[in-house]
Amino acid sequence: MPFQPQDLQVVFITYNRSHLLAQSLERIRQQPQLQGVKVVCSDDCSTEEHQAAIARMGFDRVVSAPKNGGLGRNNNKGLRACDSKYQLMVQDDCMLLNVQAVLDSVAILEADPSVGMVRLHGEPGHFPLIEKEVQGVRYWVADHTSPAYEALKAVPPRRRVYSDQPHVRRRELHERVVGYYAEGIQMERTERDYEDRMDAQSELFVAFLHPTEINAFDHLQHGESIRLASGKNRMDRMILNVLEPLKLRDTAFYKGLRSAYRKVQDTLERAGLLR
Repeated sequence: MPFQPQDLQVVFITYNRSHLLAQSLERIRQQPQLQGVKVVCSDDCSTEEHQAAIARMGFDRVVSAPKNGGLGRNNNKGLRACDSKYQLMVQDDCMLLNVQAVLDSVAILEADPSVGMVRLHGEPGHFPLIEKEVQGVRYWVADHTSPAYEALKAVPPRRRVYSDQPHVRRRELHERVVGYYAEGIQMERTERDYEDRMDAQSELFVAFLHPTEINAFDHLQHGESIRLASGKNRMDRMILNVLEPLKLRDTAFYKGLRSAYRKVQDTLERAGLLR
């Protein structure tokens, strides 16, 4: 079945980064395949300057907040503003690199009712994966109910099938199966709570479009990530910003260095030297 624009809505999650949001939104609008897809912006009480900039961007809908409510509340009001079957969840600094990945994700959700979300960023190679194919689209489903996944959870670093990085999800995931995000708690606790609730159910699974690495989006500026608290993310800001100029000059070399860096980071996490 051809892609139907009314089946998908894009949800941008933002806070005080309208300069990045504008670039990410423009990339979405440049895609002819996404013409007719409504775009929602959920703003967590940014400053008046950023709110004014957002108002000028021409979103189909902007949902704001009278005060800063945190990640969970911001995610929830963005999702509640949608009436589509599927939602593409995107942070304000995420630049679309591969529009076909978005279309393939919708095709998977349409054809496979066991998939609750398709992740568009990440490295799923450490998960137990089941290969499938629908309508000529190959994908890999992470079996979070398997003993292999339970064994993976028992050792550091922490890896879970859910991630709030860019993904396409079906409405039932938050309306009926896993639920909406926890509100009123610190950001990392919100993410871990959703990870744990995703793991606790066995009705909907997480899929990937590649068995080792899928990056249909990239962060515009690693140094402006909203995840500033952990040592791991401080390390990311330092190392990835140094590697950033290589991305356009030599993509293969950049990916090789980034992969090596991740292995070093994983080793430090296992040793308890980084969190």
